[in-house]
Amino acid sequence: MVVVVDGCGVACRGEVSRIVARETVQVRIHAELRSFGEPLIQLQLAAGLSTASKFDSLVQKGTELGATRFVPLICGTSKVKLDDPKRATARVRRLQKVALAAIKQCRRSLLPEITLPMTFDDFLLEADGDSVNVMFHPSGRGPGLQDVLTGAKTKRVSILVGPESGFTDDEEEAAVEAGYRTVSLGPRVLRTETAGPVACALVMSLLGELR
Repeated sequence: MVVVVDGCGVACRGEVSRIVARETVQVRIHAELRSFGEPLIQLQLAAGLSTASKFDSLVQKGTELGATRFVPLICGTSKVKLDDPKRATARVRRLQKVALAAIKQCRRSLLPEITLPMTFDDFLLEADGDSVNVMFHPSGRGPGLQDVLTGAKTKRVSILVGPESGFTDDEEEAAVEAGYRTVSLGPRVLRTETAGPVACALVMSLLGELR
């Protein structure tokens, strides 16, 4: 018996009926399940670009927690730029493989979208006024996440996390003007590869997805 997913939100329960080749099998389908393993929340995680292993970890853990879209950001203090389009495309393909392995492991049916790296300013142009938009800042300024999410009517949440050196003052100001609310993760400064998954877990928990 196996569960086969198409990466678009559909899973099929069935049984292997024939092994065609080393990596090819035929499956007899018994039932089709839509939104298998998927949260009701559409969660976007935009994070400052960091070294390959760190961003791999962010995508892996974010996928396990239910994120549906990842946006690698080129910020003012980013140590990784990826100005070469070929390198950027190769990096996204690598991240897609990480996400694919993660949805198999955590039993999801939707493969998250991973965009090409974009500048911080370009990302803010996509800001959705109907979404809950939160920016986590290591200074500890701002309300707690629970205060922001309490009574939220929308099922869309966008999380903004900075690179290793954090956001610049200008970036923080621009994000607030675009509709993002600065939120605190407490008095401890978290690494970007830790802050992203922690933020995802908190959002999912507060909105009832981890019960």
